[in-house]
Amino acid sequence: MNKIKVLVVDDQPIVLQILQKGLEQDPFIQVVGTATDGLIALSKVKMLDPDVILLDMEMPNMNGLQFLHKQMSVKPIPTIVLSSVTNKESQVTLDAFNAGAVDFLSKPTGGPAAINVLLRQLFVKIKVAATKDVSYLVQNKLNSNNALAPNVSHKIDRTAITDQVILGMGVYEVIKDSNKVLKIFALGSCIGLAMYAPNKNVIAMAHVVLPSSSSDLEKAKQLPGYFADTAIKTMFEKMQSMGCVKGEIFAKLAGGAKTRADIADFFGIGQRNHLAIKAGLTKYGIKIESEDVGGEISRTVYVKLGSTDYNLHHPEKGVWKI
Repeated sequence: MNKIKVLVVDDQPIVLQILQKGLEQDPFIQVVGTATDGLIALSKVKMLDPDVILLDMEMPNMNGLQFLHKQMSVKPIPTIVLSSVTNKESQVTLDAFNAGAVDFLSKPTGGPAAINVLLRQLFVKIKVAATKDVSYLVQNKLNSNNALAPNVSHKIDRTAITDQVILGMGVYEVIKDSNKVLKIFALGSCIGLAMYAPNKNVIAMAHVVLPSSSSDLEKAKQLPGYFADTAIKTMFEKMQSMGCVKGEIFAKLAGGAKTRADIADFFGIGQRNHLAIKAGLTKYGIKIESEDVGGEISRTVYVKLGSTDYNLHHPEKGVWKI
């Protein structure tokens, strides 16, 4: 299997050094280049043709959002945002996904142990990102002749929040009596699993990446939403702690697509995720009310309290519900 070529973009040389050295501990990942701002990154993309981009947000000359708008209008490349300003409810995270990012992580604030945790997360996220088909994005972006995308500020707003909770790979959320929208962008082989208890006004959602936690028990403790078995168990137990009764919980799900990359085709991740989730829900006596899985399209999905709709979107297919 060919190595995944990664371009790392960050304005701090020490961060570039740590990431380059750390990522290449994985035999399937090759850091082919680095850049210290978006303008340099645009030229590096042309020269190096990376499979995945790891992107900071706050940078001089051209920030991460400006880079996304520019690059995705020319040649969409799966991009993971790694920044101190991105979290699941920040406006900048939503803006990055709307501009074409496929996942995000916050920069760690701890020492070596936190960096090791970050690297382990990136090993998985980069491999999954490499399977994402983002070719459709170029049809929706502005003409690449523009120096910068209009209305994209040079300054990143660190304080702005949104009512949309963005669930990156391996993240889950359970909400009760909230007006928040739970949203997952561009599902490929991953599964967006939603569990509903409308009688208690509770809803849960997980962005499931892999079928079984047996492949990485330590990661399962840190991010139970990564795996089908631990995502279902964790959400079910949390819903029970909120007063939900087993018989009133039902599920809807989407994703599990066959992706364009050899990685996904070889391992059959989408199909395995689907089967693992079905088995896990059966174990807990949770009925699947509807699903939209398989095929070869990515799906952006969202759910909201007060409705049992599971909403899906794809640029070419439009909007639909299950």
